[in-house]
Amino acid sequence: MGIEEVMASILHWSEPPKYNMDEIHSHDFYQLLVYRKGGGHHIIDYKKEEIIKQSIHLVARGSAHLSQRTKRSDGFTIAFSNLYLAQLQQFDTSINYQNFYDQSAVFNFNEKEFKELNILFDELLKNEQNRSYFLNILASILSKIILLNKKAIAIPKSDPIVPAFMEFLNGHFLDKNVIDLFLDKYTLSKVVFNRKLKQVTNATAIQLIKEKTHLEAKKLLFISDLSIKEIAYKLQFDDESYFGKLFKQIEGISPNEFRRKCRG
Repeated sequence: MGIEEVMASILHWSEPPKYNMDEIHSHDFYQLLVYRKGGGHHIIDYKKEEIIKQSIHLVARGSAHLSQRTKRSDGFTIAFSNLYLAQLQQFDTSINYQNFYDQSAVFNFNEKEFKELNILFDELLKNEQNRSYFLNILASILSKIILLNKKAIAIPKSDPIVPAFMEFLNGHFLDKNVIDLFLDKYTLSKVVFNRKLKQVTNATAIQLIKEKTHLEAKKLLFISDLSIKEIAYKLQFDDESYFGKLFKQIEGISPNEFRRKCRG
């Protein structure tokens, strides 16, 4: 996206952006959008979130987003790579960093909590050029956010199969035999695979496929002018009404209502 390949960096909102911020987009790195002052909306994975002061919006690697800030909003973005997060996870195995930051989320803090974070933010901003210290301060920020959310969960023994499946899913989630294709590739039994997946994600492969398909449905409703029938067909639903029923069960509104809400 035009950003130098570094472990982590600050993106200052006062500087010209390095990529098109007027269209919904995704990155192969993680972002923390720190809002010291609020104003506007932020679309994350096709869900519109209000931007309020003393909040942090986490955009996970691969998540689609579009920040629609007003002039009164103020803050900055911390970007960090998967390599940085993986090294932090190896250094501190007491907290499940990978699982926490792999899920986009919005964190709204009270004044006391944000004041504690602000001390670290100020230190981070003052030491952008001192790379070693900068990366250590960032590690403190990432752990502090987790602790404030009371999600300092001990991580199970690391297993590369789970992230491998998530990556595989990105390109094959519409294949009806995606699970068998993955199992053949890694010569795994279905029982062992499901146990490992459940341990880390607390979900089955079928559930993850449904989540990915639903996210793709929201993407197509947001960015395309395809009809609901065409979207259902593209996602391999034989029945448009069944697609609409499943979508409403998850989202709470129909596909047409979702499209109007997103574009309104």
